This record gives sequence, structure tokens and C-alpha cells, in this order.
Amino acid sequence: MEVSVRRDDAALTDLSGEWLTLWRKDPTASLFQTPQYARAAWETELGADQTLAVIEMKRGGSLVGLATATVDLDGTLRFLGNKEVTDYLGPISDVADRDAVASAFIAAVEELKWSRAELFGLTHDSGWPEALARAAKAAGHAVEEVQQDVCPRIAPLGTYEQYLASLDSKSRHEIKRKARRLEREGGPYTIRLSDRSRLEADLERFYEMHRSSTGPKGRFMHEDVAVLFTQIALAFEQEGWLRLTLLEREGKALAGMFSFAAKETWSVYNSAYDHTEGELAPGMVLMSETIRLAAEKGCEVFDMLRGDEPYKYRFGAVDVPLIELKVDRA
Repeated sequence: MEVSVRRDDAALTDLSGEWLTLWRKDPTASLFQTPQYARAAWETELGADQTLAVIEMKRGGSLVGLATATVDLDGTLRFLGNKEVTDYLGPISDVADRDAVASAFIAAVEELKWSRAELFGLTHDSGWPEALARAAKAAGHAVEEVQQDVCPRIAPLGTYEQYLASLDSKSRHEIKRKARRLEREGGPYTIRLSDRSRLEADLERFYEMHRSSTGPKGRFMHEDVAVLFTQIALAFEQEGWLRLTLLEREGKALAGMFSFAAKETWSVYNSAYDHTEGELAPGMVLMSETIRLAAEKGCEVFDMLRGDEPYKYRFGAVDVPLIELKVDRA
């Protein structure tokens, strides 16, 4: 296996064609591991001062593995992606190449000036936690595996009717009751998917609703984060991956769901609702309608991404552990 390390961000664009081809072959690779997300993350790294490394693994001239990494000024090595806004990370490869690519990655980063690695965002069933741990230990490094968080998912999703039937009667009744109450007390509403012609205005309304929240959620959508979301939205819209759903009444959005869809998986990245309408729970109604849309589009998995907020389990989601490897350099 031939391994090369590029430290210029031009690699994020130069490799995009081969990168996407490999990404499509990796059944566990998420949209957070595409060149489109990597470019958005690198260009809006929220003020971090980092060194970038793009590591290519080739066999017979064909790309068989790829990973992006950054090293902070304090010597911490991570995959490219801010921990606060990036859910899944890790190398990408064919499943059969996991160990070879993990070993090549650990060997390649030896030339970088790092003292500790925080390899987060690894799904427990991807094969990467085990492969990377084996490779790091073989190189003499000390490795600690911790559960970073959980990503609740609904899988298999099936049809919307099958999904509802999978819920307990209390949860099923609550979903229907909230929809009826919103229409009865708030008036008729519609569900809309944003498109290119309205995306800019829809994003501004989404940010406005987000900032109407109190506490940490309201502070989360500051200008730098909004720039990241906008870059992701524009890049993903070009590829057909963006799913920004809006619940509207008389042409005004009362709730928004910022999602992605690819590889038969619909992933909810973030949500917001108009807090002046909070008593009518438009956000919860939109979640159920977004699940309906995902089912109608044939998605097999509805992923609510990182975080164990109680509402996710009321919709029937089940935890998928997210793993982080803490590596002390030998």
C-alpha cells in the first residue's frame, strides 16, 4: 500500500472525485466524511489554529483508504471536524481494508507533531474503533477507549404506518394528539422541503428561530456556526443531500429541521422552532412529519445523531454508541 500525506487544503478539492467513489463503497461512512463536509469544516474551523493532513492510501494506483487529520497548537491530533458540530468521523475504506488502512493511518501521522490523539466520532459497529486501537497499540502507543456519546436511530424505518405500529400506544397517541392540537388551536399548517430558490431565506428563518431559544441552544447559533451551516447547506444542496423541512402556517415557518439524506439514511443535524408558538409543539409535529417524509422516500434509517435528549426516545429511537479513542503517543 502506497501512503502519502498532503498538508495543503487543496487536497480537499483535488481528491474529491476519488474520495466520493471510495466513500460510496464504505457502508458505514457518513456525510460527515465527504469532501464537501471536510471543506466546510476546514474553512470554518471556528477560530482554531491547526495543521491539516490529508492521508491517501493507494493500492495499484487506486485509492483504497483516506483520512483527514488536524493537529492543534497544543499537540492534539484529531480527525478533521469540530467536536461540537461533527457527529461521525474516522477514515474511509472498503470494510475488508479496515486493518490495513488503520495501520497506514497510524504510521502516516508519525511525521506530525502530536503528543495525544482524540479520535472521536467512531460508530461502535463500523470496525474502526477496533482496527485503530490495534494499530495504535502495535505502534507502542497507549490507548483508552471511551464511549463519547450516543446517536439514537430508528432502524429499520419501513413505511410510516409500519413505523407508527412499532411504537407503544402512548407514544403513537401522543404524536397524533400533538398534530391535531396544533391544527385545532393554531390553524392549518403545511410541511415543505426547501429548494434552491428559497434556501437563503429559509436558512435565515431557521437561524432566527434557533436564536429565539433561551439558554445554550439560543447561544449555539452564533455567526460562525451559522456560516458553517450555510456552507454545508449550499454544498449538500448541490449534491442532492440537503433536507431542510419547514412547518409553515400562512407562509411563515413555525419550525425547521436541518437534515441530510444519503445511502438510504435520513439524518437530523439540527432543529429549531418559533418559541412564541412553543405551547403548540410545532417542533415535535415537524419531527413526526419529517419521519413520514423519510419513510416515503424509502430511507431505511432515521438517524437523530448525537445526543440523548429525551424527545428522541419518545419517537422510538434506539441508542447507537459513539466511541472515542484517547491515544498517548509512545
